[in-house]
Amino acid sequence: MAPRPRGMMQQRTSSLPGFWTEELDARYRGALCAFFRRRIGNGAEAEELAQEVIVRVCDMPEGQMERPDSYVFTIAANLLRDRARRDAVRASYREAILADSDRWDVDRRDPERILAGRQNLANVAGALRSLPERTRVIFVLYRLEGMPRRDIADAFGISVSAVEKHIANAMRAIIALKENDQWHS
Repeated sequence: MAPRPRGMMQQRTSSLPGFWTEELDARYRGALCAFFRRRIGNGAEAEELAQEVIVRVCDMPEGQMERPDSYVFTIAANLLRDRARRDAVRASYREAILADSDRWDVDRRDPERILAGRQNLANVAGALRSLPERTRVIFVLYRLEGMPRRDIADAFGISVSAVEKHIANAMRAIIALKENDQWHS
């Protein structure tokens, strides 16, 4: 597709000639932008809505194009109604999510909780570093990478029972953090 010359409106699948689109743009863009800006207070969004009105007028069947004046501001008002409905749906969705988060007992993020999580992560990492390398690698493969015990056993040339013992040793080191008051709630 050839690049569009600067200042020329982008068209959808309109059968109208380009001069008609430019005429509509020149004739209505300023008034539409002012109309939208007064109602929504956002210049960039007003421009987008004005563009949408002109594109919709151009996409109308040719029989209705004899008097676009009668349609331009009706389309603009309908776009504002659609926008208000969409915003209302989004607002009610946000409210429902917030209301449901209380029901689901989802904890809010607060600085103390974030700090406790970071300290717990550092403690777990320290506990894992204190383990023998083979035990640490087996635990990471099983718990973090989700690798099956049989595959780990095959990779290390040991039995599944030995893999389970390595995992148990790593879990004991992590559980010891709670028992030694190194776990922050």
